[in-house]
Amino acid sequence: MLLKGSLQAKPFSAASTSRVQTSQRMLVRLSAQKTENELDVLKKKLGEMADMGDLLGPIGLTYGEEVKTVRRPKKADASKEGAPLGVDLGPIGLSYGASMGPSGPAGDDTAPPAPSIHSMTTEEWRAKYEKDGTIDLWVEEEFNSGSRLVGGRAVYKGGVYGFRTGEGPSAGNVAKHTVKITNHYANQVVEVEVPEDRYVMWEAEDNGLELPYACRMGCCTACAVRIKEGEMYQPEALGISEELKEQGYALMCVGYPLTDLVLETVSEDEIYELQFGKYFEEQALDPNNPESIERDDYALSIANMDE
Repeated sequence: MLLKGSLQAKPFSAASTSRVQTSQRMLVRLSAQKTENELDVLKKKLGEMADMGDLLGPIGLTYGEEVKTVRRPKKADASKEGAPLGVDLGPIGLSYGASMGPSGPAGDDTAPPAPSIHSMTTEEWRAKYEKDGTIDLWVEEEFNSGSRLVGGRAVYKGGVYGFRTGEGPSAGNVAKHTVKITNHYANQVVEVEVPEDRYVMWEAEDNGLELPYACRMGCCTACAVRIKEGEMYQPEALGISEELKEQGYALMCVGYPLTDLVLETVSEDEIYELQFGKYFEEQALDPNNPESIERDDYALSIANMDE
């Protein structure tokens, strides 16, 4: 049985919390009993205790007046006509009641299980690591390799970290390009040969060079450079806008060379001013601007504490 209606926000009180917990415990018991008669009894009890919004827990939703009862079409092999299908929340995609089986709606168990990426079956794993009924707390095996090894399963199985990602070693079958970098932070000019399948910064560091960096994932602008000559491919450079990329700015930590390059470092302030400075000036520095944003010191203090 489905209930449909319009949703509206409702304050969530301590009393509602208690009713929600009791209601949810009833729903759990119901899922094990699976009879229409018990569903009707439960609906009656819940109706006496709380609004439908209270039954939805912390999301604190309540139904409007457009509530109606509908039934889903019966499957050809359904054992009971019009079996209760719970509360349908539409786009939220939740369902309550006894209709949800272990593999999907109405207990449909035709969906194949997800394939395992592990090289061992459960029985094989237990035979190897759980011989006496216990497991070593510090066991080093394939499943937990992602939490203890840089590179995870690939490294555990004999591979190398970051292969074909730009961070790891080159495949060795691509062209190399000469990258010349003027590093204003260190007052030096460096040069390095970078394969097309490696990020400029990572190859430079592997060759003993020190370049400015912070996040190492294309999100900040600590390694920003201006491309004076050549072309760089940088799809993961989220820290700079497409407009700035078109103007020749790039991030070395996630940039692939497509040609020989001549680069020079630029300050983070320069990038910030180009991307956000004009908006800050228009909306935060001019009190006469009708679109000016009022400063919120409380929000700023919270943001500083978060950092």
